[in-house]
Amino acid sequence: MKSKKLKNKIAIVAGGSGQIGKNTVDVLLANGAKVINLDFVEKKFNNKNYFFYKIDITKENEIIKFKKFFIKKYKKINILINHSHYKGNFKKLDPNNNFFSKLENYPTEEWRKTINVNLNGMFFLTKHFLNLLIKSKKSVILNTSSTYGKVSPNMNIYDNSGINAPIGYTTTKSAIIGFTKYVATHYAKKGLRANVLVPGGVENINQTKKFKKNYSNLTPMGRMAKGHEYKESVLFLVSDDSSYMTGSELTVDGGWTSW
Repeated sequence: MKSKKLKNKIAIVAGGSGQIGKNTVDVLLANGAKVINLDFVEKKFNNKNYFFYKIDITKENEIIKFKKFFIKKYKKINILINHSHYKGNFKKLDPNNNFFSKLENYPTEEWRKTINVNLNGMFFLTKHFLNLLIKSKKSVILNTSSTYGKVSPNMNIYDNSGINAPIGYTTTKSAIIGFTKYVATHYAKKGLRANVLVPGGVENINQTKKFKKNYSNLTPMGRMAKGHEYKESVLFLVSDDSSYMTGSELTVDGGWTSW
């Protein structure tokens, strides 16, 4: 990771403090980029090219205000990465949160919150930074879907864990793919590329042993992903290595969606 593929590039990472997000920030910094992390929770990096701003991406006025500040301080943007997603409690995976309710009992407010973060936040950032990205030329947008944006959550793996992926999550993760293809096809001739990372489940301490076993049994590679295993995929998608790739989905799921 010492090739400095992203030297002199400026990247905004929405959701850069999460499992995949912090590894994304790490690989971007390692390859020479200046990285701006937009999140609720601050993640510290000992790097002069790292900057954190606490912003609610679901509020368009905050994005507009931040853009004005961003232009004055950073002048340009080359990479926009949308990792942010809503899972109820933003600090940890909480099985008791209403986010994980069944469809027939699903709280409308949870549905709205999921759409606000997963779709509206992505929309606001793309809308307000689009012209700046185009101006930079050879710029890149990377959005993050999920295997559950391609297939339905498999109810058999959750048992009584309480963390079964709900209706709002899979709906928005599917919509992210369509959104990205729209951006890719409508702005390709202006030098902007847009692709989707489709990650599989990432192992974390809040998952039960039974859930991990059930998930792993349905994965051809026999295990869940580690957060760092998406680093090189992200680097590929935002660097010139993928220069002829736009409107595409890169699925990295241990074979989960191949059965």
